[in-house]
Amino acid sequence: MADRARLPELPEAMANRALWARQTAAKKPQLVDIDHEYLPWVWCEEDQLWYSFDGNYSGKSPEEKRIYHEERQRKEQEWNEKQFLYAQKRYEQNLYWSKIRHDILERDGYTCQLCGKNGDTKLHIHHILKVNESGQDYYDNLITVCPTCHSQADRSLYNPDWR
Repeated sequence: MADRARLPELPEAMANRALWARQTAAKKPQLVDIDHEYLPWVWCEEDQLWYSFDGNYSGKSPEEKRIYHEERQRKEQEWNEKQFLYAQKRYEQNLYWSKIRHDILERDGYTCQLCGKNGDTKLHIHHILKVNESGQDYYDNLITVCPTCHSQADRSLYNPDWR
């Protein structure tokens, strides 16, 4: 086939499909549709498939591909927006907690309120009344503790009457 020489980079089967699509489009332009990548496709009634000018074939029409692509882009956009809102919320939570932590450490003089350990950079902020028991981030519900006392406070020393 003389026209085949114009498509040397394609495997023979793909080149034949591409030539068929191009020749059919020239004769019957009403059978051509363009996909979301602006690639022309030609409908083949005989085998009920779409053939592209690049030699690919598909059971999905260019319209179906456009709809799928738009839906995928919409979902990706929604996902990106959710991720942005989540990151923004986390950032705001970190700012909120950093301020509270700083204020409690300052108030307690950077000293564990249970054992008196002072100046440890690993000091924790402990909820006297646990969060899962309706304890809030109120300053009178928070104390500075060292890591050792924190684990004890969460287990054996826990007493909501500390206040």
